[in-house]
Amino acid sequence: MSELDIEEMDRRIAKFEAKASEHERAGGASLETSLTMIITGAIGLFASLMLVLSEFTYYKNPNASLICDVNPLIGCSKYFTAWQGHLLFGVPNALFGMMFFAGIVALGLVLAFGGTLHRWLWNAALAGAGMGIVWVVWFAYESYVVNRSLCPFCLVVWIVTIPLFIVLLARVAQAGHLGEGAEGFGSALVRNRWITVAVVYLVLVLFTVIWFWDSWALVF
Repeated sequence: MSELDIEEMDRRIAKFEAKASEHERAGGASLETSLTMIITGAIGLFASLMLVLSEFTYYKNPNASLICDVNPLIGCSKYFTAWQGHLLFGVPNALFGMMFFAGIVALGLVLAFGGTLHRWLWNAALAGAGMGIVWVVWFAYESYVVNRSLCPFCLVVWIVTIPLFIVLLARVAQAGHLGEGAEGFGSALVRNRWITVAVVYLVLVLFTVIWFWDSWALVF
């Protein structure tokens, strides 16, 4: 067996075991990871922007017909006057979302063009996505249990934050940015990242259907 054959076999084994490449260990990312960051970031940025514009329209005219107000179950205007919509310093949550998702898009573009990020920047991005997941869980509780209504643009933010966090966690751990001890966990999560995302989506959909079972008549 030639040296080239051995190298090719090693490469295939590494790919099967989901081990980080030298480029990923140096702070780079695969095209898939880069596109995941760009796409989820862009969608999250759009949803956050629409929330900000909707809130601005609401304060100009509380009686205005908003695109995000669909029916008594699905709407966003009630959150514009609720404390849940302005968690920090009275600033709309969506403004923080815009800044975060814009940063994710920027980082994704750097990576897509072959750039690398310092370890602390990867960890910062993961920390931001982690705080996003905490916000999703908290806001979901407020939406399902307290207000019993769903904000459509907030749902979009939830949908993109979930895969963003899972992919970032998998890649950051896999590349050793969380320490060598986390590499095995990262590789396992990389192998199952989209299955994990699908399971979370399925649980969220089933829970939503069951929780609002008596309210779906308001939608259809």
